[in-house]
Formats: sequence, C-alpha cells, structure tokens
Amino acid sequence: MNSIINLLPVILVAVGALVTLAAEPFVKDDNKHKVLPWVATFFVALGAGAFALVQNDTFFNLYAMDPVRRLLGVAIFLCAFLGIAGLQWTLGHEKFKGGEAYGLLLLATCGATLMTQAIDYLALFLGMELASFPIYALVGLRRKDVNANEGAFKYFVSGSVFSAIFLYGVALMYGATGTTHFFGAVIPGREAIYGMGILFAIVGLLFKAGAAPVHFWVADVYTGASVAVTAFMAAVVKVGALAALASVWLGILVTRAGIQANVWNLSEQVTIAGQSKALFYVVLIVAVLSIVFGAFGGLAQKSVRRILAYSAVMNAGFIVLGLLLPNYLENGTVQMGAMFYFLVTYAIGSAGALTGIAYLSGREDRHENLCDLQGRGRKRPFVALGVTVCLASLAGLPPAAGFLAKFTLFTEAWAGGMGWVAALAFALSLVAAVYYLRIAFVFFMPAKAECECKCCCEKSAPYSYLLKFGVTIAALALLVIGVLPKLALLA
Repeated sequence: MNSIINLLPVILVAVGALVTLAAEPFVKDDNKHKVLPWVATFFVALGAGAFALVQNDTFFNLYAMDPVRRLLGVAIFLCAFLGIAGLQWTLGHEKFKGGEAYGLLLLATCGATLMTQAIDYLALFLGMELASFPIYALVGLRRKDVNANEGAFKYFVSGSVFSAIFLYGVALMYGATGTTHFFGAVIPGREAIYGMGILFAIVGLLFKAGAAPVHFWVADVYTGASVAVTAFMAAVVKVGALAALASVWLGILVTRAGIQANVWNLSEQVTIAGQSKALFYVVLIVAVLSIVFGAFGGLAQKSVRRILAYSAVMNAGFIVLGLLLPNYLENGTVQMGAMFYFLVTYAIGSAGALTGIAYLSGREDRHENLCDLQGRGRKRPFVALGVTVCLASLAGLPPAAGFLAKFTLFTEAWAGGMGWVAALAFALSLVAAVYYLRIAFVFFMPAKAECECKCCCEKSAPYSYLLKFGVTIAALALLVIGVLPKLALLA
C-alpha cells in the first residue's frame, strides 16, 4: 500500500513555508517578527500532530514510516520550533527587515524529514538538497557580515562538491544494481563498482553529518551563522544526515548479504551474513577520528559556537559508532536502537542549548564568547537553567537523557567486542564534559564590569515568549525521556 498519509507532516510544513513566504511582503517591517514566527510555529505544530496519523508503510518504495522514523520526525519538528524561536529573538532585536528566514527554515525542515524517511537514493538526494539550499541562505542571512559571507561561501562550495560526490556514488550503485533503491541486489560481476558507489555515498552523507575527516567546514560555518541558525543546523541537519546514513548502512548490509529485510523498520533486528570487514573498519576509523578531534578541539575554544561545533563533530562520531552495535561481524545481527536514541537526545540538547545561548547573549548574538556570557544566568535564570539541563545532557550527566544514551551506547559497544573503543569513547566523553560544564559554570559566575551588557539589564524582553517556551520544552523532554526512555517511542 502506498500511503500518502505518511508524507502529511512534510506536506503541512511545506504549505506553512509557502504561506509564510507569500505573506511576508504584505506584513509591515515592524510586524514581520511578531507575526511570521507564530504562523510558522502553527504549521510546525500541525505537522508534529500529523505524526499521530502516519502508518507503518511505504510510499511508492521512495519513503517509509515506522516508529523510529516517527520519533525522528517529532524530534526534527521540535528542533525546528526552537530554530523559529531563536530566529524571532535574533532577527527581531536586530530589526532585520526581511521575514523570509522562517520560510527557508521550514523548507529545510521538510528536506531533513524526507531524509529520515527515504529508502531510495534519488528520494534521499532530493531531501538532501531541499535541506541544504535554504541553509546556505540562512547562514549568509547577514549580508554585511564578513564571517557570515565566508561561512555561506565555504558551506555552499564544499556542500556542492560533496553532493556531486554522493550523486556519483548513486550513479555507480545504479550501474551495479539496476535500481536506486537501498535494497537492490548487486548484478554478478559488478561488486567492485557497487563498493566504490557505497564509498562515495557514505562520504557525502558523512560530510552532511559533520564527521571527521570531512568536518573542516563545521567550525567556520557554525561561527558565521547566527546562533539560532547554528542551533538548527546542529540538530536538524545532523538528524537527517545520520538517519539517512543508518538507512543506507542497513541497505548496504542487506544487499551484500543477499537477503530480504523489512524495508521500513529500522528498529527491527536484521540478520546479516557474509560481510566484508572493510565496511566495519571504515566506519570505525571515522567514528574514532570524530570523537578524538571533537573532544580535544573544543577544549581550546572560547567561542561557545566553536565549542559546540567541535561537540557536533564528536557526537557525530558517537552516533556513527552506533552503526556497529552489536558487532555484526561476530554475532550476525544489526540493532541500531542505541544510535537513534543518542541521535534524538543530542539533537534536542544541542538545539535547546544554542537557542538559549542566543537569548542569554543579548540583542547581539555575536557576543557569545565565554566572557560575554559570564553572569548572564543570574540575570535570566529561567532560560539559563533550561540551557544548563541541555548542556548536562550533552555532557552525559544524570538524570538527563544524554546519560542513558551514552551508557547504552558504551555498554553495547563493550558487549559487541569493541571494549577498547568503548573505553576510549568514555574517556573522551569525560574530556568533552569539561567544556560543557565550563559553559554552564560561566552563566552563574559574577559578571565582570567589562562584560556587562545593557540588554541584560532590561526588564522586558520582546520576542522571547516562543524562545522561553521552546527551551523549557527541550529541557523537560530531556529529563522525561532520560527517566522514562520508553515514552520516546510514543512520540
């Protein structure tokens, strides 16, 4: 059955993007950031509610739906809401005259959601590009900012190159299988072509996820964009890219094994046989490099955005490691539940933390160095507390969900025969916890005179209602699914 109802959440958000863009010229400049964010939020809420109607089914063998993909979709929409709230705060206080950013953000949300649902390479490529092009514009939204222009240029050029690499890999796999479906059977004698296609496709997705060694763009792009856009990228794009990578990975394993599998249920254990060790070691090297570079790269940074950029690289390594749990080379099964749980907790934590930091940094969100944020939590304790919960989750501290996510990931890696990898990941997660906790500690330190900001002393905070609500929801979500993880499947 080809159920179009599974695309209803994406359709509603796409309609919201079109309505927002169409309404933007008719709204006065002074009211754009008072009206358009609420319109965008309305359609995101409709889309999130529509996940209650979806079915475990496919749509013309292009897109699929199951409980895991529904959970990922809800997480993406929550992070999109946080992005809308952060943009309202930032653009409203900068008196930015345009309102197109909200429509672009909704279109990128549609693309990332389609990436999580894709089971065909061309459908996946469509989602990738729909997610990427609006973000190129969002990164360069401040046209007079040199850092924004540099970040947008680097992201556009490198993104275009790696999209071409991905598409070339798809072309090779089509030549080897005669189909663009993830689970196509390899034609005898074309295994080498299929292997090269796999390599190119995985490299393209790893670039989108910001994993090492193709992570060179992350720090500059995260710094050039506004904090709200950085929050959206760190969460939504990563969810789309890594969920797509998991689908591709499962398709590769099933294709290589020459067996049938449930093409839409990622949470189901799938028996795999006769695998080459090359795939295992490629993914393992990527995971280890990402964890090492991310953990140590963030220690020397003073910009919160650069710290969380390296955090994104490190967490990409953790999530990629989840592809190998349990060790399919040893016991012949693949179960990626730990990976998806980690992905959801990371997305909500990073989006909530960066959105709150946009608020704490005041009207000028370029002031987000540690010195600039010193003492801000004392003036705005409600949001600072929510950000602290999100940072605690990223650091892996109980009772936030990040603790259970890391505990599950590391214990399954140990049980899967990768004890040294689990030990290394655990040790480096402690290293990274230092820079998470340093950010939280700075919030509640006494403010220095040279770091005072007039906007922090204002009694009123226009454009902050959506933001405060969003950060609160993110913090509560992390606490609830950390204590009761099974509730996440009810999303």
